[in-house]
Amino acid sequence: MSGHFEGLIDKTHTLEKELNRYRAVFDNTGAGTIISESDMTISLANEEFARMSGYSRADIEGKMKWTRVVALPEEREKMIRFHNTRRKCPEQAPRNYEFTLKDKNNSHKHILARVDMIPGTDKSVGSFIDVTPMARAREEIKQSESRLRSIVEAFEGFIYICGPDRRVTYVNQTLAAFTGSPNADLPCHKKIFNSDTPCAWCSLEAIFEGKTIKQEVQCPDSGRWYYAVSTPIYGPGHRVTRQQTVLMDIHERKQAEMDIKARESLLHKENKKLRAALGKGTGFCGIVGQSRAMLEVYELILRAAMTHVNVIIYGESGTGKELVARAVHTMSDRSSNRFVPVHCGAIPPNLMESEFFGVRKGAFTGADQNRSGLLDLAHKGTLFLDELGEMDPNFQVKLLRVLEGAGFMPVGGREIQTPDIRIVAATNQDLNRQVKTGEMREDFFYRIHILPIYLPPLRERKEDIPLLITHFLKKHHAKTQGLPGHVMAALQAHDWPGNVREFENTLQRYINLDSLEILDTGSRTQAYSPVPPMEGRGDAPLKSVLNRFEKAYITGILEQHQWNRKATAKALSIGRKTLYMKIQHLGIQRPGR
Repeated sequence: MSGHFEGLIDKTHTLEKELNRYRAVFDNTGAGTIISESDMTISLANEEFARMSGYSRADIEGKMKWTRVVALPEEREKMIRFHNTRRKCPEQAPRNYEFTLKDKNNSHKHILARVDMIPGTDKSVGSFIDVTPMARAREEIKQSESRLRSIVEAFEGFIYICGPDRRVTYVNQTLAAFTGSPNADLPCHKKIFNSDTPCAWCSLEAIFEGKTIKQEVQCPDSGRWYYAVSTPIYGPGHRVTRQQTVLMDIHERKQAEMDIKARESLLHKENKKLRAALGKGTGFCGIVGQSRAMLEVYELILRAAMTHVNVIIYGESGTGKELVARAVHTMSDRSSNRFVPVHCGAIPPNLMESEFFGVRKGAFTGADQNRSGLLDLAHKGTLFLDELGEMDPNFQVKLLRVLEGAGFMPVGGREIQTPDIRIVAATNQDLNRQVKTGEMREDFFYRIHILPIYLPPLRERKEDIPLLITHFLKKHHAKTQGLPGHVMAALQAHDWPGNVREFENTLQRYINLDSLEILDTGSRTQAYSPVPPMEGRGDAPLKSVLNRFEKAYITGILEQHQWNRKATAKALSIGRKTLYMKIQHLGIQRPGR
């Protein structure tokens, strides 16, 4: 009997040891662990679960159902369904899932659970790991991805991702809308730029070496400019697996930048040409004058020369319109080709077509050979139409067709010629009035009147007269280097209705005849000898004669300028203060005062 009792005690001790060993394993799993009955009561809980839930083991074991710590009703219903299914059809219940645990203090934790049945029983064992930090990080990543996706999709530029074979695996909505298709399975050069071959600027190899490439690129299909940033995307093993490219449209900015550079280059070229044309500082391309009005004309000549548009020069007779036309040609890119001047009023209307378009052999009696017209001669050069207002209106429509690119056929010819010409026209007439009266076609006028240049008459730039005198004295080989003051004053005082041409002719007569003759507005001749006539010549003292001469001379200049002392001092090339002193010293008085 005692032996049987001792055996029972030994078995009990063995069982207790096994239970203690099982309990030790149960308590040290590292995860919160419970054993639950079929009625969901927790029969056993380890210390980690007690810590996780905030309840003591005494409050849990045999007294609490696990549903008490499930925070969300929808998760509780789902887990109860899993609990019941697991006891009927274990294979249909998931072993792993996540839920939100509510502890004793009402704090929430994100839990990863694993639940299995204990073989041979209706009990289940559940292990729980607190993955709140991981879940929070996952949620933050999800939010970041959502924000990034919103930014990417709202981005007005293009974003695409491609692999080492250049096939596109992703495009943003803007790019999908641009290409007209969300289909990304095409090479990037085909999908983005509609090119059958990789772009010349592509840096795919450098990207897959881990480099970030930033560059301005031009679409070979549309010609638009983009700013491209291509970056590597890393995969496992810190190895580049894909390329991401962001394209921002910078076409307008790039165009403006290129326009500025072109303008700078043009200004540099203009400045260089201007310096060369101004030469010694007396004029521009043979045009004499340094007045403000002429400097403005020079600037317009340069602007006209830098373009290929048609130019119209307005100015009175004798202002130098042909000189300006030649200057436009000389300063332009056409200067290596012909400058062809033609006086429109000198060609009879019935000869206009043959003169301008040329003649083919046999076109009419006497046409025994081909003859080039003015348009042929001016090909790639400049055609100067002087006195445009005198062109026959019937011929204007034919020349208009040429200017509009339709070309012309020589008289007797059958092939259309399309010359590359630049028209520079000139007139001293009011073309607007001629348009109103029908003497000039309106459409022809607007084809010619693109860039107007207005030449000032000589009376509006009299400060250039000294330069003109020097120029013409040299041109006509005058022995004298200058002119007497009273001659200079007379030249300054005249209004010069014939402008520079009249001025040159008058000066040439003076050089040859030693006498200055100027036609006034009534076509009467005013004669000026080198020394004004003096009364009382004889034995008078020299000082007295000089005083009388100076008084008469200054009085004459004052009268010519209506006693305007500022203008008189300028004509005499002396200061106003000096003039006042001479008036007082010589006793000069204005008549009637």
